[in-house]
Amino acid sequence: MKTELTGSLETLGLSPWWALSAVLMALVIADIVRGDVKVAPKWAWIGATVLLFPLGPILYLLWGRVGRRARRDPSAEA
Repeated sequence: MKTELTGSLETLGLSPWWALSAVLMALVIADIVRGDVKVAPKWAWIGATVLLFPLGPILYLLWGRVGRRARRDPSAEA
């Protein structure tokens, strides 16, 4: 039996689930850094995203993220 290294995720010992989860965490952290957040400060959301993985990113997307309309609507700031 000959094994070939193909460079796939399975070759590296990673499942596709963990790869997608890592991408989700990176996107959520980038969104926290770039935009506005609600309910808690940015540092708390980043900590929750990393420490409560995979629940932290889901909590941020449900309760911590400010929607796109609220960001663009100038009357929301007044």
